[in-house]
Amino acid sequence: MNRLFIIGNGFDIAHGMPTKYSDFMEYLLSYEKKPLLIKGNFASHNSISPHDQAKRRFYDAISKYIPEQDLWCSFEESLGYLDYEQIQTANSCYFLDYGDDNWHDSANHDFQYMIGEDLSFASEIPHHFFEWIKSINTSVLPIVSSSVINKNCLFMNFNYTDMLEKAYAIPTTNILYIHGNALRGDNLILGHHDDALFLEKAIPAFTSAEEHGIYIESIVEDFRLQEAREIIKGYFKKTYKDTDSIIKHNQLFFNSLSTINEVLVLGHSLSAIDIGYFIEITKYVSPICIWYISYFTQDDLCKANYFVKTLGLQNYQLITFADIK
Repeated sequence: MNRLFIIGNGFDIAHGMPTKYSDFMEYLLSYEKKPLLIKGNFASHNSISPHDQAKRRFYDAISKYIPEQDLWCSFEESLGYLDYEQIQTANSCYFLDYGDDNWHDSANHDFQYMIGEDLSFASEIPHHFFEWIKSINTSVLPIVSSSVINKNCLFMNFNYTDMLEKAYAIPTTNILYIHGNALRGDNLILGHHDDALFLEKAIPAFTSAEEHGIYIESIVEDFRLQEAREIIKGYFKKTYKDTDSIIKHNQLFFNSLSTINEVLVLGHSLSAIDIGYFIEITKYVSPICIWYISYFTQDDLCKANYFVKTLGLQNYQLITFADIK
């Protein structure tokens, strides 16, 4: 095999599949009315199924402290935009002064507990993503000629769907699902890529506490605030995509790329989160390898030019899907 395809979400979208992050939002907000059986007849009923209730709770939780304009546009990156000051402010009512008339023993832990509850959605992200991907119809028609995409090519697929197998009859053995395949039952990998968010001093002390009715003599040393910061850092670590570890886990794939002399990057956002994978690919493909990088909008074109400079590519072409059909 001498041709490698790197497939991003834009490829699925180009096939008419609803795989945008905004589609994920609509999935979370969608629900079906449960029928109510009355004397042998079905009547309309407005109650929501437990499954749909769980989706809505997750939506409310994840959009509470992350700006929605970021969340449903760049979901993975936005997981690193959690407003850790706001989450402490919102739960400040649980941070009682030690001399407060309402003090009770559980007040030693209430503040931290409530922050942990607010951030519990982090462990649910893969599940809801998995359920959403499974709900998408992947039986679509190909838009690229079989002379271009065929079983003689190798694929690194950043998508979670099985569309390549269904639309192009690509053998599963030719595809590395770098972040997992939902239809195969894999654990799906997604997240931000800012490890600085969970380092030792990543979360500053809650110095605006007094503005929210909290008064203690030494705000930095109070163990409740220290524990709260560790819980918040735990969230950032849980939602972190460790690309270095993923590369190491798939090192045999990268080692196998020495015969590749064509790389086609189709529908990939070229975000900084995934740049490590591309850097690794450049280490192993043929020195005369030519890169074809697709773009759709003017913004995509700017990203592609920056991507080329970042990787130091000399032999490349910027293309549209129309150029390869």
